[in-house]
Amino acid sequence: MKCIWFVLLVEVMSVVDSHRPLTNGGSYEVSLFSTKAKSIAEVIYMMCLPKVPDYVHATARPSNPSLPHKFNVTILEIKKLSFIVEIERVDQATGWDRMPITVDWFSYIGNGLVYQNLILWFPDATNRTTMNRNTASKYCIDNGGRLVDIVDKAMYDVVYNYCRQSIVFGSDGYVRIWLGSSYNPATDTVTQSNGKPGYHGDWFSGYPWRRYETYTGLLLNIVPPSYTGTNHGMYNLPPTSGATITTQLCSTNLIDP
Repeated sequence: MKCIWFVLLVEVMSVVDSHRPLTNGGSYEVSLFSTKAKSIAEVIYMMCLPKVPDYVHATARPSNPSLPHKFNVTILEIKKLSFIVEIERVDQATGWDRMPITVDWFSYIGNGLVYQNLILWFPDATNRTTMNRNTASKYCIDNGGRLVDIVDKAMYDVVYNYCRQSIVFGSDGYVRIWLGSSYNPATDTVTQSNGKPGYHGDWFSGYPWRRYETYTGLLLNIVPPSYTGTNHGMYNLPPTSGATITTQLCSTNLIDP
């Protein structure tokens, strides 16, 4: 496949260069048969991409929805024009007669981390500024994303460790990011921006503060890998407060819900 969509390619490259994550998706039909439960296939993107994707997710299904076959997909190799998959039948441990199989895929290009259905990234991991939550939210929106909501302990560890490894601390002893979730001092609860319960744990020493009802904004205080103390984690402030030494983390969905 030759990339001849010059105007589209220029637009795509401008998105990549602007520190925004680039996501794409599509479907590709392959004609396969196998005498075993597993088979190898090449899936063509059928579009021009500016570089090899950093991440690809794919699922497979019979093109004929009346067939009972169920498949798992393992990505073996990601290339610029296509990717190689292993398709495994899982409804029974046998092969299948030749049939058209549709592979639905999503790709991501950018400097970030894919966690479940989220892309986490820093538009600029070296930047230091003072932000309140509205400013931080607008910053992420302007870069094609939104503030991060932490769902549970597992996600907290992923977010914190990614921030710790990605931020260029320099001489700073800590860096902060605003979170999308809110804290209610009256009920001692954390709520995500979608209204669902959020993670309530790994608090900075002495937090959360429940003394003032305006302390509803949530931040994450991140320290360098060399730091071994306990003064790090989540804490609450009024969302209108200007938090100094902020380097904002943003998120977006890999696959639209």
